[in-house]
Amino acid sequence: MTFDVVVLTRANLELTSIVNWIAERSTDGAIEWLDVFESAKHSLEKNPLAFGFALENEFVDLEIRQILFGTRRGSRYRAVYHVDGNKVRILHVRGPGQPPLSAKDF
Repeated sequence: MTFDVVVLTRANLELTSIVNWIAERSTDGAIEWLDVFESAKHSLEKNPLAFGFALENEFVDLEIRQILFGTRRGSRYRAVYHVDGNKVRILHVRGPGQPPLSAKDF
């Protein structure tokens, strides 16, 4: 079964902010980061339930999971998502050093 992955508006804004921040320092780095993000999305299309629960799962009624992904330099990012039937909704994209999300973020 293939899952339909949708990046919600808030997550897309966060994604754009991360890409812009990286691009200010390295255009190639931003392109690489987008490739890594797309690879993570592809993994979610195949099996989103293979990845663990997000720290924020305890704050909300929905089941919230996360996929971790990173660049060659080792910076870790995560996409926080919810699986609903055959749809995967990416709710947030977080960068290194960002604090955990709060209940109001959902």
